[in-house]
Amino acid sequence: MERSEPDLDRVLHGTLFDKGVLAADVATLLADERGFYIAVNDEACRLTGYSRAQLTRLRAGELAADARSRAIYTQLLNGRKIQGRKLVRREDGSIVHCRYWGIKTAITRLPYFLVLIWPTRPPKRKPIA
Repeated sequence: MERSEPDLDRVLHGTLFDKGVLAADVATLLADERGFYIAVNDEACRLTGYSRAQLTRLRAGELAADARSRAIYTQLLNGRKIQGRKLVRREDGSIVHCRYWGIKTAITRLPYFLVLIWPTRPPKRKPIA
């Protein structure tokens, strides 16, 4: 079933998702069942350096800077809740260390994937003895 963006905008407009989640001060991205981002908030744009139009042309995992981080999204698309640390590649090519949390959800009985991402400090490296 193909759905158009105006229909999704109509469904989300004025909802708790629209007023609460997309207004959050943490990067919030909503992907459809194919993994394409269909709704992103201003913080996602700020964190990644991409415009909203650019982000909505990407698929879940394309922001990941390494293969391990990209593989995390396969788990999400298979219905598993995900959380942990990953590297995000910004539009300018720079890397941001982030924490993430994601879950499969449904809006009007259609499957969607909600991902929250926020920057964190890089993990400390153990000194070489």
